[in-house]
Amino acid sequence: MALIACLGWSWLVLAQFDYAYPLWYDWLDIGEHIKRFGRQNRFIHGLETLPVSEHVRLFADICTAVHNGGAGLADIQFVWKGNGQGLLRMPEIEHLQDVANLIDLMRNVVLVASVVAVAGLLWLRRSSRPRLGLQAALLIGLVLVLGTIVLIVGPKAVFYQFHVWIFPENHQWFFYYQESLMSTLMKAPDLFGAIAVAIVVPGLMLFAALLVWLGRTQSR
Repeated sequence: MALIACLGWSWLVLAQFDYAYPLWYDWLDIGEHIKRFGRQNRFIHGLETLPVSEHVRLFADICTAVHNGGAGLADIQFVWKGNGQGLLRMPEIEHLQDVANLIDLMRNVVLVASVVAVAGLLWLRRSSRPRLGLQAALLIGLVLVLGTIVLIVGPKAVFYQFHVWIFPENHQWFFYYQESLMSTLMKAPDLFGAIAVAIVVPGLMLFAALLVWLGRTQSR
């Protein structure tokens, strides 16, 4: 539970900064990606003509909406040739609403895990000294096993399979760049891989710090 809580809080903190999108925008060359595929979109035009600040603003609007129950997804717009137009089509709005529902569930899971983790840590402080070496070894083993599975199967295949498991069967979740400005703006799935690393690494570091702190309090 403590590991889930640490990963969860790492996610919640990163979400407050729109998942560091401006950083990934440069690192993943998202601007060039938008220039290439924005003009190929079959339904909505003009994304590639916008400045970087507008791309960042549109992504921030999506983040705000999915972290607030999906409210405002249909209202996200940008100006092209003097006219405002919606960024998202109905299949994209439906998918992002599914994401918003998942985020609400995950937020509750993190809160429950946090309460259980705090209670567990308090109990461990009063009990006999925990086997921190064993816990650290288990953590490292878990990370290595999961990492090996991802490398063998392939990060993209794992990403797609999670979508199959998580989202409703009759809801579209895969979008070609030519049909979705959402996918183009996010350079999916590359952006999600970067975000996953930015969540997992600090989360594991926080969990390791908790183990060290617990060991020190027990040794006093």
